[in-house]
Amino acid sequence: MFKAAKNFLAKYKNWILAFALLLLTASFIYMKVTDSQAGHIEKISYNTFMEYVENNEVDTVYYNKSNEWMTLTLFNEDTKNMSIQDRLDYTGYTNEDKRLVLYPANENFRESLMEHDILLNIVNENTTFDVVMSRVMTIAFPILWIIILLVMLKNTIYTDINKDEVIQTSDVKFDDVIGHDEIIDDLKFITKLMKNPKLGNKVGTQVPKGILFSGPPGCGKTLLAKAIAGEADVPFLYQNASRFIDRFVGVGAKHVRDLFKLAKQNTPCIIFIDEIDAVGTDRDNGKGTSEHEQTIDALLQEMDGFTGREGIFVIAATNRPDTLDKALVRAGRFDRQIIVAPPRNWQERYDLFVHHLDKFAVSDELESDLEEISKQVSGFTGADIAAICNEASIIAVMQEKDAIDRACIEEAIDKKIFKGNRAKKEKFIKDKEIVAYHEAGHAVMSYFLGEPIARASIQSTVSGVGGAVFNADKETVFKTKQDFEHEILICYAGRASEEIKFESVTTGASNDITQATTYMTQYIENLGFDNDFGLLDISVLGKTHLVDGRELTKRLSTMSKEMYEQCKTILEEHYDMVEKLATKLLEVETLSGKEIEKLFNE
Repeated sequence: MFKAAKNFLAKYKNWILAFALLLLTASFIYMKVTDSQAGHIEKISYNTFMEYVENNEVDTVYYNKSNEWMTLTLFNEDTKNMSIQDRLDYTGYTNEDKRLVLYPANENFRESLMEHDILLNIVNENTTFDVVMSRVMTIAFPILWIIILLVMLKNTIYTDINKDEVIQTSDVKFDDVIGHDEIIDDLKFITKLMKNPKLGNKVGTQVPKGILFSGPPGCGKTLLAKAIAGEADVPFLYQNASRFIDRFVGVGAKHVRDLFKLAKQNTPCIIFIDEIDAVGTDRDNGKGTSEHEQTIDALLQEMDGFTGREGIFVIAATNRPDTLDKALVRAGRFDRQIIVAPPRNWQERYDLFVHHLDKFAVSDELESDLEEISKQVSGFTGADIAAICNEASIIAVMQEKDAIDRACIEEAIDKKIFKGNRAKKEKFIKDKEIVAYHEAGHAVMSYFLGEPIARASIQSTVSGVGGAVFNADKETVFKTKQDFEHEILICYAGRASEEIKFESVTTGASNDITQATTYMTQYIENLGFDNDFGLLDISVLGKTHLVDGRELTKRLSTMSKEMYEQCKTILEEHYDMVEKLATKLLEVETLSGKEIEKLFNE
C-alpha cells in the first residue's frame, strides 16, 4: 500500500503541487475578499451616528472590545416593521445597510441605545488571534507560493533519468550488420576483451575506454554500437546528447552525472551517446554558454574515470567530428575513432537491397535487376536504401501491383533525387526534349571517357523534368588528376550538348556548373594538380600569407573555358550518338547502363 502511494505521488507530483498551489491561492483570495468587505462600509462621525439614533433609524450596533470601530445596521424596507425577535434572526443586511463609527469614550451612549430599542450585540470572540492569523497568512502565502512554484519548476526543467527508457537490451549481432567488414573485424576483438578483460593480461593489454563513430547520417553508427552490446551481452544505455542541453545552468551536468551513476549500477555495460556534437563542441570557438561549459566539463570528468569507470564502455556517434572539443576526443576518453562511411561498392548496396526487400513481396525479375539498380545509387547510405525500398512498396500499392518490380525501385530512387512525384507524360513535353539532349551529352561523354554508366533517365516530376545520368562505382577509392578532368568534362557535357543542338543554353546546367567549380577548386587549390600553382594547398597559405584571390579566380576561369571547349569538341565529333540516345530517351524515358552500351555499339 505504501509503495503504491509512493509511486502515485512520484507519478503525479506535478499535478498534486499544481492543485495545492491552486487551493492555496483560492483560500488566500477568499480570505482577502472576506477581510476587505469591511473596507466597503461607509464610515460616519459620532454626531451622525447620534442623529441616526435620535431618528430611530438604527437597528443593531455590533461592538467588540478589541476593535475601536463599531458596526451599526440601519433599518431597511424588510426590517423596519419587524419584531425584535425577527430582527435577531434576520441575515439579509448588506454593506449598504451598515455604517462604521468610532467607539465613543462616553459609556452613557448605551443608555441612549436602550431607550430607542436598538439592539446591542457584543462580540466576545478572540479577534486578536484572527488578526494575527490574517497577518501570518499575508506573509506566509507569497513564501509558500514561491516554494511550490520552485519545486514545480525543478520537476519541469529536470526529471530523473527514466532507467526503463535508457537501459536497453540489444539483440543485434555483427552478422546483422551489412558491409563495414573491416570495422567489424576490429570491433570483434574489442568485444572479446570486454567479455574477458583477462584475455590481454599476458601482454598487458587493456580494454579501450571508448569508441567514437563518425560519418554521414544513416551509415550504421547506431547499429554498430548495438551490435557491440549484443555481442558482449551487456546492457545498452542509450542517450541522445541533445537531452543534456538545457537553458537552466547545471541541469545538463546533473543529467550526465546521473547517466554515469546509472551505468555504475549496471556494470558491465555500454553507454551510447548519439549526436555527441550537440554537447561536445569545441569550447574555444567562443560560442559556448555557461550551461554548455558545465555540461562538457561533467562529461570529461566522468569519462576520465577518477570516480570509478570500470566496466563502463562509452561509445559516441557524430556527423561532425571536426567540431568536437579536443579534450573530449583525446586518447584515454575515446581510444578509437572510426569513420563509418557509406557503402564503397555496389556489392554492399546489393546486399542492403536484398536485406531490406526481404520483408516485401518482390517480382521474380527484380532479383536479376538488383545488380544494375545497386550500381545506380553510388553514395547512398543504408538508411537511404531502406527508405527507397519502403517507398517502392508504397508505389507498388498505389499502382495496384502485387509486388515490387524494377520500375517501382527506380521511381523511388528518382523521387529521392528529384524531390517530387512523377508527372503525367503529357506534361513538360518541350522541356523533355531539352533534358533528353542534356542528359545524352553527359552519357556520351561518360562513355568516351571510359566512365561506367548505370542508368540514364529523363523522368518528369510534379516540380519539373527530372534528368540524371547515374555513374557506377570505380574499382578504387583514389582519384587521379585525369579522374578530376573527366569529372569536369562530364559536368560540362550537358551544357555543351544544349548549345550544339539548340544554339542556346538554359538554366538546366546550374548544378553541373556548381559541381564543376567544386572539382576545379580542389584541383587547383588543394590537390596540387595545376602546374601553374604547383604542389601547394592554397587554404593553408591563406591562413599565413596574403593570397591574391584574383589570381585564383583568373586561373579557375581560364581552366573552365579550356575544359568547356575541349568538351564541345569531343561531343561535336560524336554528336550522332547524342542524337541517337536522346531520341531513345524521349521514347522510353529511362535506359539502363547495359541498354545504353548496346545502343552505342549498334
